[in-house]
Amino acid sequence: MPTEERRRGVLIAIAFVPIVLAAALWLPRWWERREYRQMEGIAGIEARVSPGKLADARAKVENGMKGEAIVAAIGKPALSVGTDGVSRREIWTYYYADGTLLINLTDGLVQRVSADFRPPKIPTSARPR
Repeated sequence: MPTEERRRGVLIAIAFVPIVLAAALWLPRWWERREYRQMEGIAGIEARVSPGKLADARAKVENGMKGEAIVAAIGKPALSVGTDGVSRREIWTYYYADGTLLINLTDGLVQRVSADFRPPKIPTSARPR
């Protein structure tokens, strides 16, 4: 019987080694690509272009509006960055085919809105997926 148990252990080890080897080769590469895609998202790589025109969206945004009202009026931003501290400051970026809309918020309220009526320059990934 000890040889039967030993044989079973060897067979289990033989079946388990390829799985461990495949995981050791695949997981680091998967993790690196995952981190790379997250960094691209932070940098605004291939950000989405909102439908409609910049002038129409700009007309819907006024100083003092709440962030939730902006999302209801023109949708979610293509890119959003913010800082936490005594107050929360955010910059929301909306890309349109005819320009870029930047909205500065402090504590969820619009403080400044700027519109650039030139076609947006959205960065693209240098790395193939």
